[in-house]
Amino acid sequence: MATDRSALAQQSLERLAEVGGDITQPVLEAYYREHPGARESFVHHGLGETAKLEGRMVAECLYLLLTWVEDPAAARIDHGSAIVHHNDTMHIPPHWYLGMVDAALEVLLATLPADAEAERELWLDVRGEFAEFVQSLRAEFVHSDGGAPLPAFPVAKM
Repeated sequence: MATDRSALAQQSLERLAEVGGDITQPVLEAYYREHPGARESFVHHGLGETAKLEGRMVAECLYLLLTWVEDPAAARIDHGSAIVHHNDTMHIPPHWYLGMVDAALEVLLATLPADAEAERELWLDVRGEFAEFVQSLRAEFVHSDGGAPLPAFPVAKM
């Protein structure tokens, strides 16, 4: 099953690169549209290099998605502590963390042809799996994020 998922993910990401080119700006536009308060956080944590930080986070997000498909255990290890760290030390709540994934998926899904149902299903499954993982980490937070439920993926944006 992982091989099928990997092949589908590779197909999607190759198409994204061909059709979308550098997707940093479209992902950030989608992200800031849903999470306008995150912009100030990027400016603060970017230390004068906001665009570099934004670009790195978009790239990290795509890498997370690919890693989640190919090796979910490794992705959990990589991001388990990162999500808690982002929340507790940088005040980046799980909604913002998941929001970057949602923005990347919004851009990626827009490049899928209408008949690419298996790819669409893959990415929605990955998003659901990742959201469950993020939810499971909230008990580890030192600083409460308020506990508001994590949102479902906005399927209407596909």
